Amino acid sequence: MEDSRRERSFECVDLGIFPGIFDGCSATCHAARVPIGTPMDRATCARLLQPYQDQFDQCFRNAWDRWQEWLKALEGSPADVSPRSRANVLYDFIKAEAVNQFLGVEHVRVRQERGFLVIQIRDRVAIRFKKFRGRKLKTSSIRTGQAAAFQGQALEFANEVEPMTHLVAGYLLDKFELDLEKLAITCTLDGEHIWAPIEIIPDVGQGGVTIPMPTPSTDGPRPVIRSARKAPAEETSEN
Repeated sequence: MEDSRRERSFECVDLGIFPGIFDGCSATCHAARVPIGTPMDRATCARLLQPYQDQFDQCFRNAWDRWQEWLKALEGSPADVSPRSRANVLYDFIKAEAVNQFLGVEHVRVRQERGFLVIQIRDRVAIRFKKFRGRKLKTSSIRTGQAAAFQGQALEFANEVEPMTHLVAGYLLDKFELDLEKLAITCTLDGEHIWAPIEIIPDVGQGGVTIPMPTPSTDGPRPVIRSARKAPAEETSEN
């Protein structure tokens, strides 16, 4: 009976009451006790996210414009700023813009998850912001338990009926790192794409277009092949 009460209490931890508020640490923080579920298929996610394409687009583009202006105001050469520092500052700008874009929007919650921001839409998807580290649109993270839970689709039950799917809204810079090249939303399981990313394009009617991927997309999880190689130091940044 006591175990049952603990589980019931856990399922209701800090999920918030009103849409568009800062919620506290949620079930993601207790991922060891949350079951791994099957993420939503790509078509369903695309339909769910389509009304918010403009907001996601502005999160990145406004943040990039702010970065460019901020860089101009610094003394010295822009080359003095390392890629890691740029990624960290740009991530902070993206987070600030995401609050401006989504706070108060109907059916959306803005949550602070112990170091990273999560946008929760209709209690169906939980979305983080990240930098893609290559054309395959992979990301890197510091391997905290919370990050591992998010990447591993240890899904949260917001309404005790359907689990939320974990997604990443990310950006890729061009080869000269002078502008944004790709904005996309991905769904992965332990670092491997479950389905082809959805490109973020504002003012479209069908949820974006597919970015060509080197492997065929599916609507369900694919076998995960892990490399024994260690990631370079630059690729271990949380942002």
